[in-house]
Amino acid sequence: MHTLILLAAFSSQLIFDTHQQGNIYTIEPVATLSSDCQCSMRLTATRSGKSGQSTSNQRSTVSIKANQPIKLARLKLNIDPGDKVILTVTLTNGKDIHLEKEWVPPGRI
Repeated sequence: MHTLILLAAFSSQLIFDTHQQGNIYTIEPVATLSSDCQCSMRLTATRSGKSGQSTSNQRSTVSIKANQPIKLARLKLNIDPGDKVILTVTLTNGKDIHLEKEWVPPGRI
């Protein structure tokens, strides 16, 4: 029985589909869950650079069908050299599903 629970947990995932054109990044968090979910999604973008610091939060409720990838949001960011950016996506149903993932621009860990 524990093996089934572990398999279900491993088959749910949160990934970032990203594209870069110069300093412009398009970032789309994509969720694939092993079961249907009426989930709460929170996206937090934290940025610091020469022009200061900012934090942006987005929250939404999303209905996700099992085993069907769904884009949760789409962000376009101009990230200059020296900028520090961290995106955090949290997806939960308040019960048995809780996924969280961070994204940072490549080469800036």
